[in-house]
Amino acid sequence: MQEKKIQVALSRPGALSFADNEAVAVSIRNRLSKLKTTKQDGATYWHEGESPGVATTRIKIYRTGHMAFYNDEGRRFLGTDPGGHPLHEAKWGKNSDTGETCLELARMQLDCRQWVGIKPRARTFKSQIDIKDQPGWKTMTLDFLREKAAEVWRVPVSEVKYFYKDDNLVSLGDGKYDVKLTKDALYALPDGTFEGRQVFLSFMFQVNWARLDIIPVVELFQSTLPGSGGAAFEFLWGIYEDQSREEQLDTLRYRGLPTYPSTGAYNIFASFFIPKAPAGEEDILHVFMDTNRSHEITWSPQPDPPWRYFHEDYKVCLTVHQGDIYKVTVLDDPNPIPYVNRAIGGKPSCGREVQVNSQSFVLIDDEDKRVVSFYPDWHVNSQSNPPTRAPEYPFTWKWFFNGFPPATDPMKAVYAVPFYPEGAKGIDEPALQPLALDQIIYYMEMAPGMSAKLEKVDRVLVHTFDMVIAGCVDCTHEREYTILYGDPELAQKNAHQLWDHAAQRKQLDNLKKVSFLPEKEHLEEVYKDKYGMVFKWIPMFYYQDRTVCEKILASAADVLLPNGVLFLVGPRPIGGLFDFYGMDCLYNDRIMNMPFFRQHLKMCPDTLINEDIAVFLAEKRGEADQQKTSPTPAEKATPKPLTDPEIDPDIPLRGFTRND
Repeated sequence: MQEKKIQVALSRPGALSFADNEAVAVSIRNRLSKLKTTKQDGATYWHEGESPGVATTRIKIYRTGHMAFYNDEGRRFLGTDPGGHPLHEAKWGKNSDTGETCLELARMQLDCRQWVGIKPRARTFKSQIDIKDQPGWKTMTLDFLREKAAEVWRVPVSEVKYFYKDDNLVSLGDGKYDVKLTKDALYALPDGTFEGRQVFLSFMFQVNWARLDIIPVVELFQSTLPGSGGAAFEFLWGIYEDQSREEQLDTLRYRGLPTYPSTGAYNIFASFFIPKAPAGEEDILHVFMDTNRSHEITWSPQPDPPWRYFHEDYKVCLTVHQGDIYKVTVLDDPNPIPYVNRAIGGKPSCGREVQVNSQSFVLIDDEDKRVVSFYPDWHVNSQSNPPTRAPEYPFTWKWFFNGFPPATDPMKAVYAVPFYPEGAKGIDEPALQPLALDQIIYYMEMAPGMSAKLEKVDRVLVHTFDMVIAGCVDCTHEREYTILYGDPELAQKNAHQLWDHAAQRKQLDNLKKVSFLPEKEHLEEVYKDKYGMVFKWIPMFYYQDRTVCEKILASAADVLLPNGVLFLVGPRPIGGLFDFYGMDCLYNDRIMNMPFFRQHLKMCPDTLINEDIAVFLAEKRGEADQQKTSPTPAEKATPKPLTDPEIDPDIPLRGFTRND
């Protein structure tokens, strides 16, 4: 039976995408009958020679039935579940400079059957510094430069020393230095392989994959596809265990410049690795959450991490941890949210939970229930106790769509995340919206008197903010929100996020008047109403059409009540028209100058941006003020031009088109 499963795993279509691995797989299949088997610590090793070793082991079958396959150098090139469904594949090679073994590429299959890939040494960032203006620059050591860098970046000196070795700081003489830093990168692979399309997701600090040294974490965590973290740590755990077979590796540490600790990151780390605090410390999480101390926690592999199982007939992917079903993902489901087991401490999103019985489990989504019988390969513990009572909520996330959420495409739903460019390219419009929203929230918190103004707002319109709809809704106050959306997958995701956020804080009652409406069907009727606050994004492909931009501003001003608040994102020159339409522009900032974008540049320094896109905070004048400043008929006939004193009106407004 094991031999049959091995043959299935090595010959499954799509399991292997690298030519070298296919050749190794053929070699193992041809020699399979000649390999010997040895059982150790609950696992079965298929090996050459008399005993299993790094150089002789070709297959390891874990006690769960999961399989790992090794090349002639003892490097894992394929990992599968017991049914032979691929979990990850690795391509190993030789460093052209040193001749040492290195990881060239790796790819991991997610629960939803999409693939993501890791490209080691994907990008080397270079810059030059000149310290001649610093007192005593001639005697400055590299360690002194590292100390100064640590002060500027507000990170521990030890972390700067770790990433900036001597060969990262090359003296050019006369106080000048070349500074370089190489990073790995994570990609989405819509076609399943690196030969097809590659969608950049995020950079992460460089890892020595041939001898693991750190725990890597992506820098743009909002851009990762659902399940990427679990699949990546599954691969990380596997190769760490491989490399520890004959020589004990050092414990791992989470390192970065800076680190981005969170409870979510801690939980996924702890699922696959055991944390240990520094001597004298008892609260591990407290130390981990301190960006200056995250690296002090050491991590060693869990003996029994989460295991994933795919089942083609049931069309599900299970994650089982220590015999308990933790979550279940339904394949090709237009709703990408997994079902989570609340009975073992899981926190189901949008009430989608899995309840385990003695011989089956039940997938519960509101009133919909589906029973799935256990499959022997899963090694699942039965649960005879009755399930705990689920929390009661006033309504489900579907309420936001009047009970009828839009039809969505399963693949598009998985890809409903902001994507940022890898190199010197402009940020696409949806990915700019989180940066703009950060600035809007900053205005809400910092603008004088804004808190009192927001207290008076009863009705809100949100339009063309599809990526960040949930961030525009305040769960702490009951208001009527009318949300026009154009992208059903993004609308669904934001509805999920909004519901989860409010449910966790017991604030769902404040969202009874939130309505998500498709733009095509409801645009005209929505703009016939009046609102105390409006969120409006002018699409960038209109930036070169001054007439359209003015019409969009005019429509936003028209639906605002007197003293209403407008958050507008659009071309900066449009600021010259606010007064004409009876509004006072209180603040305006270009996104390129915002601290949120400057922070992004630290991670992706080559990123370009439309220099004219700006965030505006404006207030519509009250009725008395409107009468005092109302324009004459002649002025109405000749509206103010869409210009800015800093920009030549004869030069077309800059902007990235859809094709760009």
